[in-house]
Amino acid sequence: MGMRSVLIAALASALAACGPAVQISSPVNTRGAPLPTQVTCDPTDQDRYVYRPGRLQVVAACIRVTGMVVSSTAEADGDVHINVRLDAGDEGVLTAANVEEHGYLIVEPVCQFPPLQAEAIRVCASDGDPLGGGLPAAGAHVFMEGRYALDLQHHGWAELHPLYRWGAVSP
Repeated sequence: MGMRSVLIAALASALAACGPAVQISSPVNTRGAPLPTQVTCDPTDQDRYVYRPGRLQVVAACIRVTGMVVSSTAEADGDVHINVRLDAGDEGVLTAANVEEHGYLIVEPVCQFPPLQAEAIRVCASDGDPLGGGLPAAGAHVFMEGRYALDLQHHGWAELHPLYRWGAVSP
């Protein structure tokens, strides 16, 4: 047995003595409760078009929630803010800062129209395939999938930012 084989065998023996491998747990919200995750929730390329991404603390790469769209507003950075009243069971993603937003989850599809802010113009200009198919109207009961983050410029409110996809939910 060569020196390399002896070292590999010794390392394997030492690792085995350390016990079983650590299990990675599911992501949790700011209160330690598990986040609603969905196996079919796949991130899209929209992460790279988030304006000033340093302001967001990413908690989970992709979660799915359901709720009722209450309202939406166009923002100067080209994004749309969608306010969603979450269904029972999904409220665990909200933070104390969301209470100041009437208890709504903020959902942001990015680069939905030409931005007015100079910094965002460059970012959105490179987005060759923004979220298509329109956005849900107020009153729509929907599922929404996106990157779950805390917006540090808005006191840490929880968001799906960016929104990856959405669809109607039957009553």
